[in-house]
Amino acid sequence: MRKQIIAAAVAATMTSVALADISITGAMKVNYNNKDNNGTVTNKITTESNLYITGKSGDTTVYTELDYDTTSADATGDFEDTNLDVEDQWMSTKVGDVAIKVGTWNGGDTIISKDSDRIDGKWEAKTSFAGVDLTIDGGNDNNTNGTQETGVNVKVAGTVAGVNVSAKKKNGAKEYTLGGSFAGVDVAYHTFDDDRANYDKNSILIGTNVGDVRVEYAQATADSSATIDGDSWFGDATKLATNAGAAAGLSTGDDIKGFGVKTAIAGNTVQAKFFTVEDTGATDIDNMKFIVTRPLAGGTTLEVIYHDQDSTTAASDSETVDVELAVKF
Repeated sequence: MRKQIIAAAVAATMTSVALADISITGAMKVNYNNKDNNGTVTNKITTESNLYITGKSGDTTVYTELDYDTTSADATGDFEDTNLDVEDQWMSTKVGDVAIKVGTWNGGDTIISKDSDRIDGKWEAKTSFAGVDLTIDGGNDNNTNGTQETGVNVKVAGTVAGVNVSAKKKNGAKEYTLGGSFAGVDVAYHTFDDDRANYDKNSILIGTNVGDVRVEYAQATADSSATIDGDSWFGDATKLATNAGAAAGLSTGDDIKGFGVKTAIAGNTVQAKFFTVEDTGATDIDNMKFIVTRPLAGGTTLEVIYHDQDSTTAASDSETVDVELAVKF
């Protein structure tokens, strides 16, 4: 009798676990980076692991992302930096026709602005009516940064005559985007209109397909007090060379523009990008970037990036080779 009771208890426990709607996924990447900065060569290996835990109950979802990063030095191979962090953590649900999301998460990066800063007490309410999406969001009053300012932000988005349009009113700024395809040419425009003088910035991306080749032109401009710090078409702008040094990032007022091509060759995705940072100090930096990506077995991806930065200031010259092995599971 005792054995039957124990067996029943174990079976009940296993049933509850089987019925729980919980999923665990993840990703990891390993990078080898070799950089020659005007004759000074550095090598380093970095790893990044992410574990994504998602639980669902009806319309409610709870999400937690764990991130583990390590960096090893080229001289000793010892770990310089080890961080285990809880990154995104939020809960979403629905109240009638309104989708509610509360917690901590990072936004998406654009050409002109990096929206990756996580803040405490972030909240969002989103609904749709007559084909228009309305989003109201904000964060705790102690959070004051350019991507998620204090106060309440209001955003409306929809499609007008085949063009995707959005407008967002922030605390002290307005943001607009336009995107669509016209006669086979894709156009995306983004502008950040700050109430403060000389803080505006904008970008435009134009692309089309010529046979099997994708051809694109990108441009981003900033007023004298604004900084382009996005992580999109040009790559992470905070790591591009400027007159101040090879890893200083763009300065206020710097502009950037260039073109790129992308195609598939023998199972590889091959990209080439050529762009120039127009420095406010009259020191332009020409960038040449080649990217080759190849899918491997088991969902693994191999990517090799060669990036050459040629400045009129020798201290800002650099050549970088980055080899990345990534997998998702």
